[in-house]
Amino acid sequence: MMPQTFSSLPSEILSEVCEHLPLSDLARLIRTSAFFARIGTRPLYDRLFFNSVAPKASISIARLRSKFIIAYFDANSEKLLDARAAKGRSILHHVAAAGNRALLNILLAKSADVSVRNHNGETPLHTALEKGKEAIAVKLIDAGADVLSLASGRPILAYVHAGTSQPVIENLISTIRAAGGDISHCTPDGHTALHYASRWVGILVANGADVFAANKYGHPPLISAILQKRVGASKILLSAMKSDSRSYDINEPIASLKNAPRSWIPEKASMFYDDGDTVLHSAVRTWSTATVQLLLDFGANPLAQNNPGYTRPKTPFDIAVVGRCPELVILIAGINDAPAFWTSNGYIQEGFETCIREAYPGTVRVLCDLYKEGKVDLDLTAAADEMLRTCTYYGDHVPDQDVNDTVTYVVSAGANINAQDERGRTPLHLLCRFGGSKYQDDAKIRLMKYLLNCGADWRIRDEEGNTVLHAAAKEGESDSIIRHILGTISPTDRAIVGSGNRDGNTPLHYYAGSFATSEAECKSTIKLLVDSGCDPNAVNSEGQSIAHLAITQ
Repeated sequence: MMPQTFSSLPSEILSEVCEHLPLSDLARLIRTSAFFARIGTRPLYDRLFFNSVAPKASISIARLRSKFIIAYFDANSEKLLDARAAKGRSILHHVAAAGNRALLNILLAKSADVSVRNHNGETPLHTALEKGKEAIAVKLIDAGADVLSLASGRPILAYVHAGTSQPVIENLISTIRAAGGDISHCTPDGHTALHYASRWVGILVANGADVFAANKYGHPPLISAILQKRVGASKILLSAMKSDSRSYDINEPIASLKNAPRSWIPEKASMFYDDGDTVLHSAVRTWSTATVQLLLDFGANPLAQNNPGYTRPKTPFDIAVVGRCPELVILIAGINDAPAFWTSNGYIQEGFETCIREAYPGTVRVLCDLYKEGKVDLDLTAAADEMLRTCTYYGDHVPDQDVNDTVTYVVSAGANINAQDERGRTPLHLLCRFGGSKYQDDAKIRLMKYLLNCGADWRIRDEEGNTVLHAAAKEGESDSIIRHILGTISPTDRAIVGSGNRDGNTPLHYYAGSFATSEAECKSTIKLLVDSGCDPNAVNSEGQSIAHLAITQ
């Protein structure tokens, strides 16, 4: 008997074979030809969708677009409609999520309930709108889907995808109104449709949505848009409120945000907002320059004071400064028709000191410029105290150039360049800590040279009697700054160069006991110290001469 090919077997036998093949083998078989697909697709679908877990079956079948699925789906639609997947989702929900119009048409022809709800009260229309499946949404609307009932306390407009086209949104609005609904209604969840809107705010406004309709917390949609940093939506709402006959005072305090849910205030806890805040206070706390700029363009006052009750009132400018946000400080300080004087309840000084201490040069520069222009009051004595701390902040956590720039700006504003800390150390003393990376040492030396050129006094002694020359000579890699200082001395400075501290150590004692960079450079620096007034035979309080220390080293 001649061997037969698999395809030459009778259809009845092939069907029986398909029933007993492993699922993976059956799937591979039906992909080999249209002939095997016609025979094997039905048993494959049966085993996939009705011999497996129902939730997985509904999700999988809704995504299929095979030419074989139409007839199969039509034949099994009643069974599929009776099934319920996770969280009560029906096959209609899954078809809507998949955007499968062919399968939806079959279900609509079977008079399926287009308003069937899952456990959250969402209909297939909610799903289609949320997923941005416009064609499905239109079919469901035309089929009479419920557009008034709420899901999780929210109106159906809250589910509209940000990218949904204008005709679809306007069709939905028209359907809501035709059914007796109000697009400005504040629903049980506490908000109106405008509070949820993003890219389609303009469509709602153009179709009569009330821009003043407040949520249950007393906030119009503008506050939601500001907090969500939706600049385009905020501009539309501001323009509409400005042209409305009811008018809107942008500098009036808004309702407290302390009771608003944190989910409504992205990345910010409601505790950061104070009573009596204006919309600009709230915008500054989002650190969005685009939003703040928009409000300033509409006349928001950066010096409006809030009324927290438990502490001093703050202005939006105060918040920007204390928040160490140089972009906002620069933006606000540069507004047209800026105030002649930036008043504050002490927060500008507080923020100024913090920005110096933590080396935020952008904010420091702006405030120093305002001070030099007579537009802000700053305590430069306190600033100098913070500058001393800044001189110790070189390291990975603070960029070296930020430290240098911060100190430079404070000095340029007139802070005491020779301020001393509790141990009598000046900025120059504190900067004499070499031996880190070459880049850090170079940055410190650049700043020291700047301070010396601005009149910093290297002769001031700390509590141990050290001049800056003593402090520098203790450190390795200090030759550059030692030479720079000695290049500026006068004849009367020779005695100070060669003088000892409380222990009798001269700069030459310390230099001889420190690590030198190279023999040639070491000899050169020693000669310069001797020529500038250091006695090579001087003895400290322990009887050690320079020679003792050099030999020991």
